[in-house]
Amino acid sequence: MRNPHMKTVFVAAFAFVLPLFAIGAEQPEYLASFDPAKGFKPAQRDLTEIFMQIAGSLEYYGSPVPYMQHMAKEHERIDALYLARYGTVPKSYRPAYMTDDYLNRFATNWNYLSPKLGLDSFAKEVGNTMRDSINGTRGTGTITIAILNEYQAKVFDAMTGKGTAGADFEALRATLISRLELDKQQIDDSNYSVAHRDAEESAVIIQGMTLNLFKRLDKSLPPQSARVVENAINGVFNDVGAMADSELKAGIAEWALTQQTAATK
Repeated sequence: MRNPHMKTVFVAAFAFVLPLFAIGAEQPEYLASFDPAKGFKPAQRDLTEIFMQIAGSLEYYGSPVPYMQHMAKEHERIDALYLARYGTVPKSYRPAYMTDDYLNRFATNWNYLSPKLGLDSFAKEVGNTMRDSINGTRGTGTITIAILNEYQAKVFDAMTGKGTAGADFEALRATLISRLELDKQQIDDSNYSVAHRDAEESAVIIQGMTLNLFKRLDKSLPPQSARVVENAINGVFNDVGAMADSELKAGIAEWALTQQTAATK
């Protein structure tokens, strides 16, 4: 059984795509996507890679805050490149509501809630399962990658004047809800491909873990306080997902600017 209230949590939790924990003496798997010695990559143009870098960051830091701070600086860097090239302030792809003050409150809220609620371990568990939702049990990918690629193509078309429909985070979230059947109480996946079933099963696991967290909150806090905290957690997931979407667009914008600059030389 599924709780439809949890669908937003699952979709936004793509910001928590963590690799599996390292086993024994093997190197941590997050190094394939995020090497803390090298730091974050510049804004990327591949949404799956974006989520995998977020995964590695969360595995290492146990917090989404470093990624959010990195992307705020990336938006500033790319905006400055455009200003230097054309002498005008560009359209920024950083979500308008994510001001510096907002991101400071984001960091403060996360750092306050995390040790009290065990969000560090919760995020890692969610991410571990979300990694399976992308890579699958066989490591060959699931339908999640196809969904992300389709959305990515729509964003590119919209940014190059070839179309506008379905190129925002809300559209991506709605597509994930529909394609992964997160709006259904029950599903029969007996005839699904492995790539489909892996994504579906990961969704169910994520919902269960999130429900368990919220049940603990309901038991330990007054009802009104529990709702406030649950909304705050949902907000964190949504914000990270929206920032990931903005990274894709900023990465494409920087690529286009580089192409234009090279063509004038």
